[in-house]
Amino acid sequence: MRRFSLVFVVCLFSSAAHAQGTGKPVRVLVPFAAGGASDTYSRLAAIKINEQTGKTFVVENRTGAGGRICWEAAAKSAADGTTIALIDATYPMLPGLFAKLPWDVAGDLVPAAMIAQTPFVITVSTESKLKSLRELVAEAKARPGKLNYGSSGVGGVNHVVTALFLHDAGIVLTHIPYKGMSDASVALQGGQVDLIIAASPTALGSIKGNKAKALAVSTARRSGALPGVPTATEAGVPYVVTNWFGFAVPKGTPAAFVRTLRDDVVRATSAPDVREKLAAQGAEPSAFTPEEMQQFLKDETRRWGEVIREAGIKVEQ
Repeated sequence: MRRFSLVFVVCLFSSAAHAQGTGKPVRVLVPFAAGGASDTYSRLAAIKINEQTGKTFVVENRTGAGGRICWEAAAKSAADGTTIALIDATYPMLPGLFAKLPWDVAGDLVPAAMIAQTPFVITVSTESKLKSLRELVAEAKARPGKLNYGSSGVGGVNHVVTALFLHDAGIVLTHIPYKGMSDASVALQGGQVDLIIAASPTALGSIKGNKAKALAVSTARRSGALPGVPTATEAGVPYVVTNWFGFAVPKGTPAAFVRTLRDDVVRATSAPDVREKLAAQGAEPSAFTPEEMQQFLKDETRRWGEVIREAGIKVEQ
């Protein structure tokens, strides 16, 4: 997903907090580069927890292999409350995309706390003749495969969530993969692709800059950041999916640490200044318990596995 900048990011590198009962800092392993959504939300939670509790989190960006390097490292870390990892909507897609992984996605990282959820936004160029999602669906049904869509690459989160949209809408579009959502967004603006589905932090800049037009959001209700944009369901397509960001810990991490981490995250994301920053990106905090997040992850893994199989999405191992 395309990097985006928030003015508060620079101050987050100094966030610090101690692991419960160990006297050591907690490493927060983030699978994507600094400035992206995963990094920003991790640091936003970390700095507020630091302010509220005096604990210390040290964010480490472990990039590469679509997040797999980071998550394998986290899964194989000591389960002593000194390591947590940022997981996002990509994580439950992995079992459907890769036949073999060096850790157990379902068991080796245990969900602890949800930071926030955001909508995906169905966008077209401002020059597009398509003015609504209903028009897009009607055009796609009249000319199967003639319209196309861009993504961040084969098997990327944008590719997979668009495959679900095509299924739910009952349409066929031609996939054009790019090296990242930044390139896909440029292609949309230049008229090389007809549609992209991007997470709201990525989409909002283009929409507010009048370089892209939002047809619908993917959440069950309208986004506060785009109140005039209907949900896909309102526009006739029963498409409901969120991008999300949360913390997980290695299997065997003490339950008391997991509970405290969840409570710290909920308290942090309830702070008015944090809620304001989240809202500016179309994100909403979540109060999931660890058990609720575990069930959510299980449901998402099953859902995306079915989508990937049905769409025939194949990635190089």
